[in-house]
Amino acid sequence: MYFAVLIHFGKMRIFYITNARLPTEKAHGLATVKLSAAFVEEGAAVTIFAPWRLNPLREDPYAYYGVARNFRICYLPSLDFLWLPFGKQFFFLVGLLSFSFVAALWLLLRYGMRGGLRDTIIFSHDHVPLFFASFFAPRIFYDAHHYPEHTPLYTRVLRKAVGIGVQTKWKVAALERDFGVPASKIVYWPNGTDIERFDIPLSRREARERLHLPQDKNIVLYTGQLFHWKGVGTLAESAGVLPERAVVYIVGGADSELAEMKTRNSELITEGRLALPGQRPWAEIPLWLKAADVLVLPNTGREKVSRFYTSPMKLFEYMASDRPIVASDIPSIREIVDETMAFFATPDDPRSFADAIQAVLLHADEARRRAERAGEEVKRYTWAARAGKILTFVRLRP
Repeated sequence: MYFAVLIHFGKMRIFYITNARLPTEKAHGLATVKLSAAFVEEGAAVTIFAPWRLNPLREDPYAYYGVARNFRICYLPSLDFLWLPFGKQFFFLVGLLSFSFVAALWLLLRYGMRGGLRDTIIFSHDHVPLFFASFFAPRIFYDAHHYPEHTPLYTRVLRKAVGIGVQTKWKVAALERDFGVPASKIVYWPNGTDIERFDIPLSRREARERLHLPQDKNIVLYTGQLFHWKGVGTLAESAGVLPERAVVYIVGGADSELAEMKTRNSELITEGRLALPGQRPWAEIPLWLKAADVLVLPNTGREKVSRFYTSPMKLFEYMASDRPIVASDIPSIREIVDETMAFFATPDDPRSFADAIQAVLLHADEARRRAERAGEEVKRYTWAARAGKILTFVRLRP
């Protein structure tokens, strides 16, 4: 789903166009809504324009993400065929192009014809709507969640943008090297989290009681999607070499991904060493994190999106939850935490992850110290901090 966020601060407005079904189980929807809410906290007025699209999640988006109703959500037409059981990639492209064109046309007719976009920033983490808007909007801002490719669409957006937001330091140097984008045009700040939402005053026992989880097991937990580059298969394999007292819980994933993982790990599931609860409501995730003995971020080291591009929101959620973390030893994660805050494992190596998890369980005092240090460090990484960096940059641009 695409939507735009209209933000007013002073005489400036920002339309934020993003590829997210609202609400959605995926992280990009959470990031967009939370950043929008943070813009409001920083003094902006926000309106969201979203496409009409079928959504299996029936919850109110404000309630689903736990945000105040201090911005509006409006909808624009788009072609939606993603409900069909075939052609997902093709129909995603159809929806992307149709909404991007409709959104650009609506902005042009509603504002551009009368010069109403002179003081407006059109902001998006998707380059396609920005490409259309760049032909009539004088100020666009690209929040580069993905790394650009050498295509005419990306090239035009990077050239026309008044600013480019990135979540990792690697992208700053890479954009200059690969596309000639000067560092002065880039705003760097990682993703964030709502610290108070995850730092809840609840004991491990109480959280397990609410979720009906066993009290006599060491719970090793991952929450999130099951995309290949997330490395969840490595964590599942590690369950086979952990002590019997340990149970690996993987919370999240689409039905098709879960079915494949259940088939591939049927023996571990039967033995009670691996549990796949499936997708849970976002509001329930803080309980799962509090119920765990170890939180795991097993990103692969074999793909660039994992090694360099991502700024994992679950890492910040883990840090705010006051639980020990085991993470892949890759640059995108090392950028945020070090050995004083987390335990590291060799990416794509189940035995290394099992050893790191064992280290957490065997050295409780050290694990607690690192969790506490991570809890202090995460206070830097809020949505308000990211929104403030972006707004400060935009306000200073001519």
